[in-house]
Amino acid sequence: MESFLSTTDLFIFFGSLATVMGFGLWASRRGESSEDYFLAGRTTRWWGVAGSIFGSNVSANHIAGMMGVGYLVGFAQSQFEITAIAGLLLLCYGFLPVYRKMNVYTLSEYLGRRYDDRSRMAFAIVMIVIMVVVQMVPGFYFGSRSVNRLLQGDTGRKAVAEAIVNANGSLAEIKITSPGRKYASVPRVEIQNPEDYKGVEAEATAVVEDGSVSTITLSTSGSKYNATAPPKVLIQGGNLNNSDIAPGDVDPQYYMLGIIIMALVTGGYVIFGGLRAVIVTDVIQSVLMLVGGLTVAFIVFGLPEVGGWSGMRAMDAAAAADAQKMHLYEPSDHPSLPWTGMLSGLMVLHFFYWGTNQFIVQRALSARTDKEARIGIITAGFFKLLIPFFSIGTGIAAYYLFKKQDMNVASDDVFITLLTQYVKPIGFGVLGLVAAGLIGAILSTVDSMLNSAATIITFDIYKKYINPAADEKKLVWVGRVWIAIFIVIAGLVSILIMDPNSKSPFFIYVAANQMKLVSGLVVAFLVGMFWKRATGAGGITAILSGLFFSFAFAPPQGAPWPSLYEFSFAKIPWVVDMFGPKLNFFHAAFLAAIIAFVLHIVVSLRTQPDKEKGKLTWTELGGHDPSVLKKAGIKLLLTLGLYLALALAMVGGWTPPIVAGAVAAIWTWFAFAELAFVAVVRSHVEGKPISLFSEDRFWAGLLAALAIFMMYYYY
Repeated sequence: MESFLSTTDLFIFFGSLATVMGFGLWASRRGESSEDYFLAGRTTRWWGVAGSIFGSNVSANHIAGMMGVGYLVGFAQSQFEITAIAGLLLLCYGFLPVYRKMNVYTLSEYLGRRYDDRSRMAFAIVMIVIMVVVQMVPGFYFGSRSVNRLLQGDTGRKAVAEAIVNANGSLAEIKITSPGRKYASVPRVEIQNPEDYKGVEAEATAVVEDGSVSTITLSTSGSKYNATAPPKVLIQGGNLNNSDIAPGDVDPQYYMLGIIIMALVTGGYVIFGGLRAVIVTDVIQSVLMLVGGLTVAFIVFGLPEVGGWSGMRAMDAAAAADAQKMHLYEPSDHPSLPWTGMLSGLMVLHFFYWGTNQFIVQRALSARTDKEARIGIITAGFFKLLIPFFSIGTGIAAYYLFKKQDMNVASDDVFITLLTQYVKPIGFGVLGLVAAGLIGAILSTVDSMLNSAATIITFDIYKKYINPAADEKKLVWVGRVWIAIFIVIAGLVSILIMDPNSKSPFFIYVAANQMKLVSGLVVAFLVGMFWKRATGAGGITAILSGLFFSFAFAPPQGAPWPSLYEFSFAKIPWVVDMFGPKLNFFHAAFLAAIIAFVLHIVVSLRTQPDKEKGKLTWTELGGHDPSVLKKAGIKLLLTLGLYLALALAMVGGWTPPIVAGAVAAIWTWFAFAELAFVAVVRSHVEGKPISLFSEDRFWAGLLAALAIFMMYYYY
């Protein structure tokens, strides 16, 4: 196997793996208490919190997946990163004071104490599914797929073809859109019929000349095909060494081997080192990710065909209006990234992901002080705002670059194509450095999932129901066993179910599945955190109804039953005109959250509250006077009103985006940092002066201001 990686590249790549595992095992030398193992002894410094949160969040999905979505859809994918800042700040100043005051290990523990064991178990089950299946599996998938492309070297390119249907429903021809290269044998042509197809199936054969597919001849034209939705044409096989593998495809055996190696490396230091090892390695891996991602961006934007960020934007401005990619807002009926869904359902996902997500919050719980936790979270937020530029923006640049070269590249293959075409020729181990960044993104996500999932199992199931008297050593042992079990489960799912040569935009698929699980959880946390009257019956009602309505409004792809949306709102013409005939999963999640919220309130009002549990709220445990909450609410309403007025002025053409963004950013900064300025002034009056730069609220305001500016500027 002729690898794209040179000897120097391989040394850097495998050296990074050994370094990460070595530091992880080194970190495991300290302490064996459950607090040490699951919360790093609550001694993590702010930079450890920042590195671990960023590393846990930014996976191969962000490096390779988001680049692919940027290539396919455009800059609208940046909404995932920009609007995430709202969730980060909610964690800092809303949820975190309560969690740390209660001294919890898991967020399900919070729900159990605030509501009852029903909510605790529901959260635990959903969270384990998300971490092991929705997060770990994509990490293994993207990681092994991408690394194998590098290790296999240039194995050619798969041919691509499309079917053209006659008016009578038969196939007119199979048109080759990309002939591929390095075919060593004649491939099979498979015509993939739609699920509702009922007719005579077409058959076709391919002819290979000079390693490329020259023609595809129909032997049977078939019947009853849909001209507006023609069947997919799959060209399978053609590799000399394995007739079932096409040129450019990943060998399933090597794909499996890659997953096994990643599982062994990650499992090795997580099992022995616990959260302390995870945090130490996450910091290293975050550095590798940033260096690798920024390197690829620097190289791509430095190409004469791209001409930097300004050159890419100029090419985009010259494209037809409906083909431009450098804007944040897609139409409300867009199938994957509608602007209405970005500002509604996506916010539900952010509130879950950053405020009520075990593997993110666990890092903040491990901090030595509340302030260090907040500074770490805010620092991670600044790093997140780089992703639109070095990942998504690079994907857009790749779109115009490949278009100039008449290259047809699948969205999930964009990253690896850039590496092999433009990074590899540089030499000097640069490709190995980028590959190390990719593996860092994978491992930092997988290790976090393993530790957090094991924490939930250990405390919410084993200690709660099986062995309440378990000592510290027993708890650590249980955690280690379950880490090993979760590695095996995620690895098997990645190998047996996932297709290493899929052409679908996998990031959106992952987001869609996660969205359907979280609406009710977000409502349960928000209502329970800020309303004393919330009851256990209301909490479990919210969780279960959120699950039900998320799937009811947006059933899994290929489900044999229609959605609730099709039964109800889709019968209203103006609703269909606005949101399309099928409801996007972001809209579905938002509707589910609203219904869950209403049901939570209704059920809580009809059931008896527990006064003691009602004290486990933000105003009580966060040490805030209710008047502070009222004042914050008024300020929030004024801010949202200003945002709306500026948006209307911008859309109407009365205010340029840069002006609207600047006004909104300045207001946001001062609205958020007001208390920081007051604290600094008071400290000088009292003779104990503090620096404005030491106030986390100052930096939180700046972070929020940058995010808001981007929301307007890239309109």
